[in-house]
Amino acid sequence: MKIKLLAAAVISTLAFSAQSADFLGADHNWNNGSSAAKTVKKAGKPVGIVKGTLEIAGISRNADNGNMVDPAFAKTSRPCPPFCIQPTAPFAPAAVETVTELDVIHAARDIAGGDTTQLVIDARTKGWAKKGMIPHAVNVPFTKLNSKALAKDPMAVVEILTDKFGVVDMDGVLNYDNAKTLYLYCNGSWCGQSPAAIRALLTMGYPQSKIKYYRGGMNDWKLLGLTVK
Repeated sequence: MKIKLLAAAVISTLAFSAQSADFLGADHNWNNGSSAAKTVKKAGKPVGIVKGTLEIAGISRNADNGNMVDPAFAKTSRPCPPFCIQPTAPFAPAAVETVTELDVIHAARDIAGGDTTQLVIDARTKGWAKKGMIPHAVNVPFTKLNSKALAKDPMAVVEILTDKFGVVDMDGVLNYDNAKTLYLYCNGSWCGQSPAAIRALLTMGYPQSKIKYYRGGMNDWKLLGLTVK
């Protein structure tokens, strides 16, 4: 697939900005919470990912049967906007698949095994990523990959696509034939950071079939006691 990088595509990104949460400043606190101290693991009944499977590619669940959710994700009533609940398929009619923890874990397993055709992306700001990411994920802050970033400096966005996502820039024509399948997440179903990044990718012509949206994000990941790095 070859997509022309035209000025009109950049201008069209402004239409997406009203739908996304990336109108907020880069320093906006999307969690209104802080990280919890690590609790000491205690012996208890086995806590598998699925029946008979305790670990995949270094990812497991907290073995302490009394472990509690990180207080940073315990707040239920964040004001909306900006913390509005994301739809199951917020990118319709684009066919971006919404995926589960197991899908992300399988992608992480493949990446750990040397698969270079997939990438798990933490779209949160660096401050949040430093508090812990999904293992084998890479941090690409949504502030560098959203409608504002695309309108301000489209070539900087193109550089991300070519350096990290397997896209080839052929003298202004973007070739997506070998583009990676991307799994994007942020802080949860009330977070607009990864959706903002996904909308920018769609505007750039990134193949819909190669974009996956992990809606549950770190909120659901930590709720299940899964490993963070």
